Amino acid sequence: MSGQRVSEEYLDGIREGRAWFKRYGMSDARENLDNLERTARTFAASSPVGQMLRGERDFWRLQLRKHKGKGKAV
Repeated sequence: MSGQRVSEEYLDGIREGRAWFKRYGMSDARENLDNLERTARTFAASSPVGQMLRGERDFWRLQLRKHKGKGKAV
């Protein structure tokens, strides 16, 4: 990621995911990710909403990968 920057909206999406994770843990993680993936496709990747959705989507992808690696059923 040399020289690339992420938008504030993308970071906001990550913050949204973290807030949900802090409150509810991994409950509904798969459903959240599925919904984010579907919804993100309806917005241009460069739009503010598209950036926010992609940030949250990427957060949940990483969480699912981390938890799957620990042998936890998700």
